[in-house]
Amino acid sequence: MTGTVELDQDGTHLLIRFPYREDLVAMVKELPGRRWDPKQKVWRVPAQNVSVVYDQCSRHLFEFGSEIASLLAGTLTVPEAKKKSTPTKQGQLALPTVDALAAETGDPEAAAPPSALTISQLNEQVRACLRDTFSDSFWITGEIIDFDKSAGREHRFFQLAEKAPRAQRPKALVDVALFGRTADALLPKLAQGNPPLTLRDGLEIRALVRVDFYPATGRFQVIVQDIDPSFTLGKIALTKEQVLRELAQMGLTERNRMLGLPVPALRIGVLTSPDADGWKDFQRHLEDSRGGFQVTLFPVKVQGKDLKPTMLAGLEWFADHQDQFDVLCVMRGGGSRSDLAWFDDKDIAVAVARHPLKMIIGIGHQRDQSVLDAIAHSEKTPTAVAEFLVRGVESAREDVQERGMRLADAVADLLADEKTRLKELGRDIARGSNERLRDANRRLATAGRELASQTTLRLSHERGQLQKTAMRLTHSSLRMCERKATALQQAETRRRLLDPTRVLQRGFATLQIESCCAVDGTHEPVVERLQPLEMLCKHLHLWIALLRAARDGEPPA
Repeated sequence: MTGTVELDQDGTHLLIRFPYREDLVAMVKELPGRRWDPKQKVWRVPAQNVSVVYDQCSRHLFEFGSEIASLLAGTLTVPEAKKKSTPTKQGQLALPTVDALAAETGDPEAAAPPSALTISQLNEQVRACLRDTFSDSFWITGEIIDFDKSAGREHRFFQLAEKAPRAQRPKALVDVALFGRTADALLPKLAQGNPPLTLRDGLEIRALVRVDFYPATGRFQVIVQDIDPSFTLGKIALTKEQVLRELAQMGLTERNRMLGLPVPALRIGVLTSPDADGWKDFQRHLEDSRGGFQVTLFPVKVQGKDLKPTMLAGLEWFADHQDQFDVLCVMRGGGSRSDLAWFDDKDIAVAVARHPLKMIIGIGHQRDQSVLDAIAHSEKTPTAVAEFLVRGVESAREDVQERGMRLADAVADLLADEKTRLKELGRDIARGSNERLRDANRRLATAGRELASQTTLRLSHERGQLQKTAMRLTHSSLRMCERKATALQQAETRRRLLDPTRVLQRGFATLQIESCCAVDGTHEPVVERLQPLEMLCKHLHLWIALLRAARDGEPPA
């Protein structure tokens, strides 16, 4: 905070406090009616100059008291102005006498005491009373109504309204006249100011007026003598500040500005008046660039009471068709600060901040700054917007060309490197082939020797295995022969044991039966039956004799 601006207790002066800085002192010295108070160490400025004070101090980030906003809004009146507007004689109107009225009107019949006042007499008395009460000019504030209806006329007739907060109807109205001579001098002065100002409906002004009453019609009005542009500009600035503050609280100040801009942006949406010169300049620049732009215009009003509904409708339409566009432009040509103040509307600002398309603002001149310029990408003028879009396409084209050149250079370098590598690879292959052949021959010779050696070893091994097998077969045959010989010996032993002669050798004898009877009682001689047995016994005796002779070593008998 640089300093503070407050209203004193009397309500007559503004108190400006700040730490000493040469630039701030120089700024205060330019304020009308400023005076240094050494006791309180504060600068005093008449409260009537609140608009000038606000305009100058707000640029240096001063903090303003709540009374300052009331003064700017016209809800708080400076005491000096009240004193000028109060009637004399404790609120009683000074009605002129009949003689005075006759002398003023030149009507001799008016000298006789009338039974009643005529309408003209009443109006004249009211006129005289008003002139006596409001003999001097004074400042009033109010919102302009029906000013646009008098456009193009020599004399401008409109109304000033006092509006209560959140009320649909004005609290009070007064008819206003801006006569031709004053208008010819005042309106160009306002339009050529810095910043410029144009009177319009809805604009709140601070005007120096005098009271007028036309007896012929009984019409009461005030005649404009001068207008304080600093008040109106201060109100516009105050409104703008308030809208920006609310947008910051909603977190919308940087929302649309953070959206990326497609490169290249060729599908362009536009919100502007089709009759505006800025729109024609915009089209001409895009066509001359031959950038292949596709431009879609949604016609809107760029000033007046129809600006807001048409602008909101256009923003909503482009939001519903966002896939068909790369960027959305809001444009209008130059104008006064009051004309451009239409774009400071909060609802329009919120719609722009929340819009899904990247917004580009081209409103007014370089010196102008609206709320939309603060929350979206600003190129100030329609021509500047067109140049910005063209630069984007040219930049994209140059980027593509540069990338193409870099790619071509890279391909050329790659081909050269590959050619060199292929040559080196060919030489390496030739050298490698010879070396590989020599290595193969060496490996083949080594393999031959190893094969011969392995073959000899294998044959020796197989020969040893055959010898072992032959020895195993020989041993097996011998064991088998031994088993067979043992078996034959055992058989021979069993045969000898079973030899009948061995029975006889153990002391057995033969029996010879001389005669006997048959057992079965047949009395048949048994000899015939025993003949085979006899033969057997003979053979047994023979075998026994042979065996004994063989045993004793004697020749057989």
